[in-house]
Amino acid sequence: MAYTHDVSVCGTYILDILGVPVTEIPPGGGRLLIEEIRLAVAGTAGGTVVPCARLGLKALAVGAVGSDEKADWMLNALEREGIDISLMERMTGAPTSATILPIRPDGSRPVMHARGASARWRIAPETQVAACRSKILHLGGVGSLLAMDGAPSVALLQDAKAAGCTTTLDLIQARRETLALVEPLLPYVDFFMPSIDETSAMVGTDDPAACARFFIDKGAGACAISLGADGSFVMTRDGRQFTVPAFDVAVRDTSGCGDSYTGGFIAGLARDWDLLDCAKLATATAAIVATGLGSGANLVSFEETVKAMNTLPVRKPARA
Repeated sequence: MAYTHDVSVCGTYILDILGVPVTEIPPGGGRLLIEEIRLAVAGTAGGTVVPCARLGLKALAVGAVGSDEKADWMLNALEREGIDISLMERMTGAPTSATILPIRPDGSRPVMHARGASARWRIAPETQVAACRSKILHLGGVGSLLAMDGAPSVALLQDAKAAGCTTTLDLIQARRETLALVEPLLPYVDFFMPSIDETSAMVGTDDPAACARFFIDKGAGACAISLGADGSFVMTRDGRQFTVPAFDVAVRDTSGCGDSYTGGFIAGLARDWDLLDCAKLATATAAIVATGLGSGANLVSFEETVKAMNTLPVRKPARA
């Protein structure tokens, strides 16, 4: 099959507005001077498609922005990355989804989110057909795609599998009830790529092997679970499993690291790499992003990321 793109990245597209370091929110009309404010394309789709493009993939963005100035910035930013935005919907009368992230000195941050176009977006039939012409189709943002969650997402992944796509899936800030949205999707998912916090919220255990087995038993072909500072854990339906440790880097901000991990993993899959190498590339991608501010920060190229993958020191696991 002749694919139109290496990957179609479908789901949430959010503008992140980040500031660092924020030690407090000044009372009243007070002022706090900080080092940097940055805008970033984010969301579980936006934060994945940018790393995919920077890692050399021909990427197609599939989602929605609003009809405001934030949309102009987002679409221009995606175009500057060489990403195909021809299937991005611009919703009249809707704001672009956006988040304010005051980053604390330790890299943690509260989240102030305004729902917008991403929560209202539902993929059009002709867009779905076009998205399924890529080698890989990623759906990101289950649980926050209010108009897509449920039957529309099942139909998208069904069609992608029928078209011969490799399918990947991610979600955001899962709760116990998110499992009801995820479970019907899993028979059509080759790689489910949540965080350990998300799997723990849904399954009730923080044992990555138990979580991965749970989702594989529900139909997923494989699970790649990010473990934060402890790296990631991968398990496949045929019984293969391994842990990849995190790299030891100076962390500035963890915003978008999970999405960057997904982008790195997809970049390996698109090149038909062994899964261990996919996970190592994903881990290096997330490590580089953690050294900067916001989604995609400091990520330069596929070549530089492979170099980092092969040379960065490994972090000693914190887990017993």
